[in-house]
Amino acid sequence: MTPSSGSLMPIPQHDITGVLSTVNGSTKWGIFISFFNLVYGYLLVASQLRPDPRQDSWLLMRSPLPTYVLSVAYVVGVTWLGPRLMAYRKPMESLRPFMVVYNAFQVVFSFWLMYESGMGGWLTSYDIRCQPCDFSDSPEALRMLHATYWYYFSKFVDFLDTVFFVLGKKYEHISLLHVVHHSLMPVSMWFGVRYQPGGHSTLMGFLNSFVHTVMYLYYLLAALGPRVRPYLWWKKYLTTLQMLQFIAIMIHSVQLAFIECKVPTQITWWVCGNACMFLVLFASFYQQAYIREMTTPRHMDLIGGFNQSSNVSRVTRLEVPRGDILTGCRRKMCGEGQFCPRMRPTPVD
Repeated sequence: MTPSSGSLMPIPQHDITGVLSTVNGSTKWGIFISFFNLVYGYLLVASQLRPDPRQDSWLLMRSPLPTYVLSVAYVVGVTWLGPRLMAYRKPMESLRPFMVVYNAFQVVFSFWLMYESGMGGWLTSYDIRCQPCDFSDSPEALRMLHATYWYYFSKFVDFLDTVFFVLGKKYEHISLLHVVHHSLMPVSMWFGVRYQPGGHSTLMGFLNSFVHTVMYLYYLLAALGPRVRPYLWWKKYLTTLQMLQFIAIMIHSVQLAFIECKVPTQITWWVCGNACMFLVLFASFYQQAYIREMTTPRHMDLIGGFNQSSNVSRVTRLEVPRGDILTGCRRKMCGEGQFCPRMRPTPVD
């Protein structure tokens, strides 16, 4: 999948600078959020809770540092190194089959994670109001333990979302929301799995796996091409579903302050804080993409960010001053099936 030297093409220098400056704006925030979660985990979780001995020999579970390094490498790779390697190359045009396979895998994987965490407690014996973690070797506890570990592992698989954006040169999709979401999840999930691999805080993984099942089903359909596009009218409701997920997680965490429950507050407030931050970012996207849709074309979608599909209508972009990238188009036809570009900068969340 590495572009050959024959795929090089000249791009105006101001266009390259504009693209890279926009993408690079998410680099520092992605690194900062990952580091903040690492420090929080060390100071307020690892120093006060005992690690689960059942996973001492598992891959990546001895220390959070390898997970942190992988998260930082992801941020640098997709916001700095990748765009520079692709700067003078054409977008890869053979990604659709890989995206179809990838999204189909994510649908099955996410559904399996939801089912396993459900059968590990949330659809069987868990108490929605207060559920301490079970560290025993009972079949249900071990099932939830494995479900949480594979949910943590899935956060690395999700990195491929952004890799496809870089290879397709869809840099406008690498938003602050997208980078922050993907960079903080592995580190925060490491501490969750290592110290509370079950119980109250795992509702987040259960709900998120359901949302990801629906989300990747949408992207699978979108990657199949224009024939299914008329059936993708529900993307707005997908964003709403994601926000409802965060609201439910926040309520589920906050209600512990009003009852007596032997659940570590370090984990629940961490989950609640991240859910609150994501709710704000997703609400900002929702306002920009849908509430203002009377003046902004509906060309974006959300994957902790945006639409993966390469089958959207072609857009003619204007050459613009340094630091600006134009997105969007009017519904007026311009030339051979292309839409006229509209002078509207890409929002930065």
